[in-house]
Amino acid sequence: MLSEAERHVMAHAVGDGAVRSGRYRNVFVAREGHRDWATLQALCARGLMRVSRGPGGFHGDATCFAVTEEGYKALDEVSR
Repeated sequence: MLSEAERHVMAHAVGDGAVRSGRYRNVFVAREGHRDWATLQALCARGLMRVSRGPGGFHGDATCFAVTEEGYKALDEVSR
């Protein structure tokens, strides 16, 4: 089961709600201290998201997170 905050973060990562055609990306970029940082960390601990690129790359000191296959399944369950 996903909390509303978890659902919101994961939906943002995959682009749900941004376009009518649905998911078109799989990234959530955030820096430590971001308002969703704790939610992102909790989702990673549950295996629903993962770090796809650590700090120091294209996004400077930000971390890129991606929804995992298990995360997509959880999103699909709450979308029904």
